[in-house]
Amino acid sequence: RIVLYQGVLNEGRGIEALILAMENLKDVELRLIGEGDLSEQLRQMVKDHKLDHKVKFLGYVLPDDLPKHTRAAHLGVNLLENKGLNYYYSLANKAFDYIQAGLPSLQMDFPEYRRINEQFEVFILLQSLDPNEISSQIEAIFIDPEQYKTLVENCAAAAESLHWENESKILLSLYHNHLPV
Repeated sequence: RIVLYQGVLNEGRGIEALILAMENLKDVELRLIGEGDLSEQLRQMVKDHKLDHKVKFLGYVLPDDLPKHTRAAHLGVNLLENKGLNYYYSLANKAFDYIQAGLPSLQMDFPEYRRINEQFEVFILLQSLDPNEISSQIEAIFIDPEQYKTLVENCAAAAESLHWENESKILLSLYHNHLPV
């Protein structure tokens, strides 16, 4: 089973906790797509914890190849530290990439992810970046095939409405109704 993180490997992204969570998981591989300020430190952390067989660094991936990697995964992750309002109220593109690929994902229980989840039930929301909570939630989703199947189906349904073509109409309407002519 493949858990996928796609994005920059920078501070505040919860990657360290995700790597430590891998110590508690069996038959799960973490794939990290991207590079960043923490790339070398994270690689060293994987070596120090002897997780080379469970954590794979794929580095940069061409944009055209990214959907292939996303569709090959079983669970996406987007874990942010609450380092301020910018992260707390953020809504990352990767959350939508996962939905469009039919991929359930772990997200922080922050307002925008909670709002989407209340409508579509496509995420598993985490209360903290505790490695034990992360591994428990990953384990739980893989243990319950019916819940997993429901999340995948919900992603497909959500993908029908959560896409740029629909969102662009809202944005254009806002511009049209609020900008002077």
